[in-house]
Amino acid sequence: MSGRSTPGSPHSTADGATDSAAGSTTDSAADDAAEALDPRGLLRQLAPVSVPVPAGSEVRRAAGGPRRARPLPLVVGLLVSLALFAGVTYLALGVGAGFVDRPVLGEVVRHRLAALDGPITFATHASKVPLLVASVLVALWLSWRQGSWRPVVLIGTTGALAVAAATVVKEVTDRTRPPAELWAVQEDGFCYPSRHTVIATAVLLILAYVLTARIASRPARIALWAGAAVLSLLAGLSRLYLGVHWPTDVVAGLVLGTAVPLVVVTVYALRATRPHSRHP
Repeated sequence: MSGRSTPGSPHSTADGATDSAAGSTTDSAADDAAEALDPRGLLRQLAPVSVPVPAGSEVRRAAGGPRRARPLPLVVGLLVSLALFAGVTYLALGVGAGFVDRPVLGEVVRHRLAALDGPITFATHASKVPLLVASVLVALWLSWRQGSWRPVVLIGTTGALAVAAATVVKEVTDRTRPPAELWAVQEDGFCYPSRHTVIATAVLLILAYVLTARIASRPARIALWAGAAVLSLLAGLSRLYLGVHWPTDVVAGLVLGTAVPLVVVTVYALRATRPHSRHP
């Protein structure tokens, strides 16, 4: 008699059961690891109840992920925005922009309307902390909807970097605000650049980028980008209208606010195009 077991022998059955159990264990571990990277998977682990999958999520992912930004145009845009910021900074702090700032601000303040003071004051306050909070909520919703942490990472990083960049530049430049008699609201601290404008511009642009990444309609994408640009400009103009910033503060805020999301998206795009190492 041969010692080899036949496919129907007990030894064969035991070995097959062992291999099957090991395979199922490996598959289970892989599934757990993949679920941990999905926002819905984390919620399933934390919540004792089943979490429904949003309708259409799998359909969009199966049809293809969001369009990836090309690094070269991003790098060019970033360099241009940084060069513009350096030029505005040199004009405002090096040469002295009083010949532009004083007459422009004077004309804006001279033509203020009492009926607009309330709405513009509300809008200027909403362009900072409330906008940051709203952007975080939108990022969480998008991450849930798409089953990816990408919106949270991009939007959260942009918001934090915008606050940090504007605060650091303010402290380094220590530019004095316009005369207090021109103010329609009370402010303190230095004024270059306009932090409200930096935050509003950066957050609105990154929101437009993340939202348009999965929109196929060209008119809809254009409308979103145009809306983000207009709202950013209005946030800057509100600071000028209230008399708490010089015009060059606002221009610098718009340019720096544009540079911040370009930095974040450029780094993300470069990491996405980097070849991944494969282990045997």
